[in-house]
Amino acid sequence: MNPIVFLVAILAVVALAVAIYMAQRLHMRRRWSLLREVMDSADALELQLTRTRRQLDGIASAGQADAALRDVLHDLLRQRMWLQQHGMDARITELEAVRSRLDAGRQRLDAQTTA
Repeated sequence: MNPIVFLVAILAVVALAVAIYMAQRLHMRRRWSLLREVMDSADALELQLTRTRRQLDGIASAGQADAALRDVLHDLLRQRMWLQQHGMDARITELEAVRSRLDAGRQRLDAQTTA
């Protein structure tokens, strides 16, 4: 076998291995970043729920907003439980879906408390 062909083959294998390693590393970095965003979004929603609950305490006409608050709280708890059970193994699309649901909960809460 020609030594140049052998060297080119070895370099091609090394280049492929480096490319695969870099792709996996980029994927993991994106995944961890998204997981951090999801957790931050859940924390922000929980803080917003706490503030809203305090604002609604003592308001007699808060029934509808209180029901929305309960719904958002239940959804937050479901998302947190799912993250606890599946967060470390979740695909990026699953984490994005959780983040979207948390953001939707914050928007629902905003709509109820500003209405």
